[in-house]
Amino acid sequence: MRPTTAPLLDVSFLLTGIHNRTGQVVLLHTHSPVTGERLCIAAVGAQDVSFRRELAFTPEAVDRLRRAPLDSDVPGLAMLANLAGHDAPLREDLRQIRSAQVAITESPLPGWILISVPVRRLPGAPAVPGAEPRVVASVSILTPKREQGDPLVAYGRLLRNTVHAPTESSVVVPRPRSAAPRAA
Repeated sequence: MRPTTAPLLDVSFLLTGIHNRTGQVVLLHTHSPVTGERLCIAAVGAQDVSFRRELAFTPEAVDRLRRAPLDSDVPGLAMLANLAGHDAPLREDLRQIRSAQVAITESPLPGWILISVPVRRLPGAPAVPGAEPRVVASVSILTPKREQGDPLVAYGRLLRNTVHAPTESSVVVPRPRSAAPRAA
């Protein structure tokens, strides 16, 4: 993946790439500082017929997948664990998530599991050298509960590595230099 100046296009490539490698639904959540909620802003693989059937039987789960308090499941917890400053006291579960940079919980959709990682900067978005980027989103894999043990660990590693690589190689915007004196 080549970084571009079009972060949304790069995010689409990132989500599609994860979906192609796992065959699972991939979600992108962001958070609202005003409401304290996490909001699903993109999904890849959600058109799968069996997945759509599951959603049709649980409309309340659809609403919870779209929008929920930050502390209700891992898309929000992955962000919440990383929004506080490094010196801020955290609950034990948030400390573990911050340390591992991956989290797993049951999904609002019965029989499904969410695996999430925080996103510090959207792929392709400009970065300022030396600045610690804030968490702006989380990427999640939504997988049937029958996937247990090794596949879940593998999905967590895949997410962490896949999300980390493009954000680390994003476009770096140098700090503006003060105007150099011109020779007369």
